[in-house]
Amino acid sequence: MIHTAIQRSALLAATGILTAAAGLSCMGLRLSNPAAAVELAQRPTAFVQQPQLIESSTTRNLVNQLNATYYVTLDLPAGAEAGLQTIQIRLTQGRDPIFRFRPDDTRAFEGSRYSRGSEIPIGAVTQDRDENTLTVQLDPAVLPGRTVTLALRPERNPRFEGIYLFEVTAFPAGEQVQSRFTGYARLHFYDTDRDRRLI
Repeated sequence: MIHTAIQRSALLAATGILTAAAGLSCMGLRLSNPAAAVELAQRPTAFVQQPQLIESSTTRNLVNQLNATYYVTLDLPAGAEAGLQTIQIRLTQGRDPIFRFRPDDTRAFEGSRYSRGSEIPIGAVTQDRDENTLTVQLDPAVLPGRTVTLALRPERNPRFEGIYLFEVTAFPAGEQVQSRFTGYARLHFYDTDRDRRLI
């Protein structure tokens, strides 16, 4: 008798728990792990398939030349699943500490240098001279499945010949984002006066 009474009490308690859970479900409340929900909310926006640097070139490749334009072309795959909002270009190899861009002359367009499409609106363009970095914000962000080219205008070409590498990083649209390295824009500058002296 005592054993049966205990079993009946346990059954009633279990039934009460299940009923309460069902009631919460009907009210639209779900029992879940709060810590997992917070982690999901704080997860940064990222490209599923990352953008790739596919081309870089310059219109003038002699040292110290004026009126050059550097072209940097990125492919944003259809599977990226996030828009391209910001592109950062940082000089990482090249020995000219006074090299500078002209931020106000920066342009962006669809396609490549030799297959130019419609112009892409640009928001803020900022330059960090200490870090040799130019940051270009596209406004609005470019949707996946498109090719984007930046046309960058330096104050003048570097003063010293050699190979210059510019690290290109892409940022998706969003408040909290995860950037992606896309490749190095490689430009080679020559000193013709020096070459003539060596002949």
